[in-house]
Amino acid sequence: MNEMKSLILMVEDEEQVLNTNCRMLRRRGYDVRTAQTAAEACHQLEEQLPDLLILDIMLPDGNGLDICRRFREKTMNPVLFLTGKSDIRDRVEGLQQGGDYYLTKPYNFDEFLAVIQMLLERQKRMEEKIKEKFQSSRQITIGSLRLDLSDGHAYLNNADTGLTRTEFSLLRLLAENQEKIFSTKELYEAVWGSCAGTDTSTVLPDGHILCLVQMGQLCRNRYQHGTATYL
Repeated sequence: MNEMKSLILMVEDEEQVLNTNCRMLRRRGYDVRTAQTAAEACHQLEEQLPDLLILDIMLPDGNGLDICRRFREKTMNPVLFLTGKSDIRDRVEGLQQGGDYYLTKPYNFDEFLAVIQMLLERQKRMEEKIKEKFQSSRQITIGSLRLDLSDGHAYLNNADTGLTRTEFSLLRLLAENQEKIFSTKELYEAVWGSCAGTDTSTVLPDGHILCLVQMGQLCRNRYQHGTATYL
């Protein structure tokens, strides 16, 4: 399957600059859309958010800084300012308004392309890290045992253990509270949602059950009347 092309929106009122940059970027495999006014740019952003926004600051009907602020309200995708305003105060303001990089005209084409590649690759790495962090937050892994909190399944060596919902809840409770010793009452209240009466027998630390799970015993027949044990 071919990887999707990165979508770039270039906002530039100088037609020659716009056409030259578009040809160059499309030859390198980017999907490029254009706008020559602030109104066109805002319309394009309402239609679809690009992976990268390239902005001129001085536009016939508005200011690129305002477009950048609006863009930042919707996404953290990178913004590259490409403008004739070279004063240091303009550079600082562009970055303060949410820009990731600031190139002034005239500019070097190689640097222009390198910056675009850098910004897109950085964004991709950031998104991958966020995705990995989210996925890891939905899983608990202990050795070869993995609990998937999104589907309520436990996997041993990537094979579904077939635990019941109650068994999974028990295993999750223990996995999230390593080193803790539960009384029978605490166990019932946490997993079954009911009280075990006055019995205060203790449950073995979760390290024991996890060890037994890894040995293939899968926590079945784990609770005995009077004393909670793991078989």
